[in-house]
Amino acid sequence: MELNDEMMERAVQRVVAALKGEQGASYRIHPSDELLELGSYAAARMMLAHLRNRFLINKFAVAEAKRASSLMRSESEGNLKRLGEELGITPQEFEGRLALPVYQYASFSPRSVDYRLIFRNVKNGFVEVNKHEVIRLMEEAVKGRMENYKPLQNPPQIIRDYSKKLMVLVPKETVLKMSFKEGDNPPCIEKLLEGAKAHQNLNHQARLVLAIYLLARNVPVEKVQAIFSNLPDYEERKTKYQLDHIIKRGYSMPSCATLLSYGLCVADCRIGTPLRWKGKVGPWKKGKGSSS
Repeated sequence: MELNDEMMERAVQRVVAALKGEQGASYRIHPSDELLELGSYAAARMMLAHLRNRFLINKFAVAEAKRASSLMRSESEGNLKRLGEELGITPQEFEGRLALPVYQYASFSPRSVDYRLIFRNVKNGFVEVNKHEVIRLMEEAVKGRMENYKPLQNPPQIIRDYSKKLMVLVPKETVLKMSFKEGDNPPCIEKLLEGAKAHQNLNHQARLVLAIYLLARNVPVEKVQAIFSNLPDYEERKTKYQLDHIIKRGYSMPSCATLLSYGLCVADCRIGTPLRWKGKVGPWKKGKGSSS
């Protein structure tokens, strides 16, 4: 398949749509457009492999995974099974219920409290799931594959040219300048800030904890929102609403024990809550169950 300007323009559109938080078309395309769509997908992947821009890669991975998930919901059981096998997710039926091997579940489950094994029905090495959860895990598997890129050596000139056009549309990285110095924040918060700066897709609990902490430290809402704009699935209106909701409801800072249950504790600080941090500087002892 030879790349052409039409495919490249469509490829740029796909990445730009991902930057805007749009999933792209989740409906069935006309057979006459299949080659264009396949070509644009391949071209987008080639541009991202050439640019090696983690922000773009993560944004594109989230958007394309959600698009794939939307399509999965209307697929036949046979097609879903075949796709699951390709992704390494093979649910089995026991007594009329679906179940996944623990290792598959643990490999692809979202970083969410609802998916933690302690809250799941586990028996004989299998985790009970439903169809919706299987698709959610398949979405994570797709995203994981999309996030893995090998550097593209000596790309075609057309990839180089359109990559330059694409980079003009990429927002500048948000610099996390909030008058914080090294040691000002506890290790758990530092790790979340580093994750945001690296464009990692923080889960719901991580975002909530980070937002409450920063607001409690009197960081302006605008700066908090700018930090969250680094996340791959950032939506300006939704984030502003959630921050306003936290302020309006007066959410209190979760305790260190709660952070430990979320998998967000990374050190044995023994301060009860991150807001009691007194500017200690490491090294720190890793707490039991810490995520790193």
